[in-house]
Amino acid sequence: MKKYNYLPAVLLLPLLCATGAQAADNEVTGFVMPSVKSVHISGNKAKYGEYGDPDSNISGSVEVKSESDTGYVTFNAADIAQDTQNYKIEGGQYGKFRLDAFYNEIQHNNTFDAKTFYAGGVGTNQLTSPLSNVRYGQAITPDMVILGNTFDYKVSRDQYGAGLRLDLMKPFFANLSVSREDRQGLKPIGAANSSFPAELPEPVDYKTNIIQAEVGYGKNPYFASVGYTHSNFDNAYDALYFTDIYATANQTSFVSLPPDNDYSKFDLKGRVKLPLKSALALAYSESQATSEATLASTLNAGGTIRTITLGDSLFDGRVDTTNYSAVLTSSPLDFLDGKIFYKNYETKNKSDKISIIESGTTGQLGNDLFDYNKESYGIEVGLKLPGRVTLTPFYTKVETKRPFTLLPSTAEFNPSYDVTTDDNIYGINAKWKGTDFISANIGYERLDRDDNMDSFRMKHGDTDLDPYTRESYIASQKKNTYKLGFDVFPTDTLSLGFTLKHKNIDYDETQVGLTGERSTSYGASASFTPNDTVSFSAYANYETATREQLVRTGAGATTGSPVDTDPTDAAYNITTTLEDKSFDWGVGVNVVAIPKTLILSAQFDHTRSDGLVDYTYGPTSAAVPPAGWTNETIDFSSWDDYKKDALQLKGTYSLSAKVDLTGGYAYEKYKYSDGHYDNYRNVYNASATAGGYLSGANANPDYTANVVFLAAKYKF
Repeated sequence: MKKYNYLPAVLLLPLLCATGAQAADNEVTGFVMPSVKSVHISGNKAKYGEYGDPDSNISGSVEVKSESDTGYVTFNAADIAQDTQNYKIEGGQYGKFRLDAFYNEIQHNNTFDAKTFYAGGVGTNQLTSPLSNVRYGQAITPDMVILGNTFDYKVSRDQYGAGLRLDLMKPFFANLSVSREDRQGLKPIGAANSSFPAELPEPVDYKTNIIQAEVGYGKNPYFASVGYTHSNFDNAYDALYFTDIYATANQTSFVSLPPDNDYSKFDLKGRVKLPLKSALALAYSESQATSEATLASTLNAGGTIRTITLGDSLFDGRVDTTNYSAVLTSSPLDFLDGKIFYKNYETKNKSDKISIIESGTTGQLGNDLFDYNKESYGIEVGLKLPGRVTLTPFYTKVETKRPFTLLPSTAEFNPSYDVTTDDNIYGINAKWKGTDFISANIGYERLDRDDNMDSFRMKHGDTDLDPYTRESYIASQKKNTYKLGFDVFPTDTLSLGFTLKHKNIDYDETQVGLTGERSTSYGASASFTPNDTVSFSAYANYETATREQLVRTGAGATTGSPVDTDPTDAAYNITTTLEDKSFDWGVGVNVVAIPKTLILSAQFDHTRSDGLVDYTYGPTSAAVPPAGWTNETIDFSSWDDYKKDALQLKGTYSLSAKVDLTGGYAYEKYKYSDGHYDNYRNVYNASATAGGYLSGANANPDYTANVVFLAAKYKF
């Protein structure tokens, strides 16, 4: 359905405040451009129009500017009456004030005609079904989705607001802006119906209000400002409730949704110019995010209702953030410039710590509170050398701490520690302007990261063990990055560009988990304009990326197989190598068929990516590939593969100095293949009696689109 929304009255405010633009000597310029588009799609309509309007439509755009010596008013509108329509109006008097207002619509289409076995409540937070005690294999199971309710996964965002800037008392200034975003629709969410997974339609009904204010002083050589930001987020639903069709009776389960929250921020900024072409910039800010949620006191566990004993039934969340920095830049000599900086970012989680005890179980659980602190400092120097060469060496030190503690527990292993990483980043960039027809740049960067995981111990019986796995973002690593690029202009009509980048990461202390990453990319581009009538362009990019990891599976939950020293005790190791290869290329031509009258253009783009997962069972593993498979045949070739071809033919004919006609044809074809989505089924068996239930989100994304478009532009 097309939207013909009214424009909020706030869009008219600039007209009331820009009287200077209404003087007798004002000049009005702009254009009006109605357009029509015919779209024919075979396949997934939502994927084609994922962030736009996939339907045939009549639309247009407008631009109007009224300007005088003392003031102005501008109005812009695009995609009028479409799901992506946007409007902006701005007006002001030069040197005194500026007032603007806007209205935007943003659309995200995920999947059309998704299916669910819930007969009622789609679009609300109460999903209901008359089904109960469902088991996979029953006759009713496949029919649940086939005969079920259909709906669209899509979310629309309406944004509108206004801003005011005052410069009446220069060098003092003030800024004030208010905005709001309304977000509505449905998106997929995973939940558990007792012991099987289900994909459900989550209702989206969010409202976010933001107000920002700033006052300051700006006159050479000083600048200073004080700012304040406040936003509040409101979700109409705090939970999604749904009938548990696996239970023997119509019982209800739920999944929590984003809670309401408030955010406020206070900031100071300053800058002063110093001798020797230097400047010092300082910044400081404090912010606070808060939320509140009522916690459930019961849990549906496999059809059994269990009582939860809570330390507090009301959760108050709060995170305080402090951020400050100092940057000194200087260019004391013509051949020398530099920068020294210091930054500190810290969060303190002051939320409630609430103990949780589930009936029928022993031990106490709770929510972990995580803090975060990142401190960095560094230096960068630019040296201009003879031969039109510039060298820029740099060094950065980063220390990151992630402290957290757990509630007291009867569990044998319950750590309380700070996860710390130390980064040393250094490198050099070089630029050579060469001659008038060639320039080049080359760069190298090294990252040495150390973690403190060696200081932690894990228990296996009475034995202390080193951590055998590390999450990649906190793991020690050695990373080398190389880059090379150059541009060539052999003639006035031809330009060529080439780029090369290589990255290698070694997680040198990780035994189990992600152990290494490598990527290499190549790029080339060309532009050729032999005369005033025709021009050609082309580009090509090729990239390979590899990730390596070791996966270890133990013999059982009660054994020490994952961490002990014997790799053959009914456990097995698998080395996984994930390879991605992508290739993009395109060519274009632009022809002035009739000077000042007819311009023709054509553009073709091809994008593709091929993935492969190479599985290798370890040579000392007790387990071997399943019967009929070997390490050479067990690999997974259908891994995030896609291909997209796009062609556009366009012509613009100038009827007069004020009227242009533009028409054309566009073609797109997209094909996707992944083992997780190929041969998509809404209902699948997770076990002999338990099934998984999917609604169709992101399924079958292939499409072919043919589009014809026409627009008329009148300029004044």
